[in-house]
Amino acid sequence: MYGRGLGTEATRLIVGHGFETLRLRRISLEVCVFNARARRVYEKAGFVAEGVMRDALLWEGERVDAVLMSVLAPEWFRHRGRPEGPGKTSGGGEGASMR
Repeated sequence: MYGRGLGTEATRLIVGHGFETLRLRRISLEVCVFNARARRVYEKAGFVAEGVMRDALLWEGERVDAVLMSVLAPEWFRHRGRPEGPGKTSGGGEGASMR
């Protein structure tokens, strides 16, 4: 069931509710560096990488980094969770570098 855009759409709906109904100013999250699929979902919904928290998680006996990402209300209202615009793609993907 991967690749159908359900995670991206669910993320857009939740973030939209936070900004449009709850009137939040900022929404942030942490995502493990090895979770490229989740990072791409968040980027497609408008989240921007802010930094890396080193050794943030103990995962299967190994320390791994986490990426801190956020989206701000003014950004959201500009793109409504579609920063690339209709019909546009970033040319990224799982191997794309973070901004």
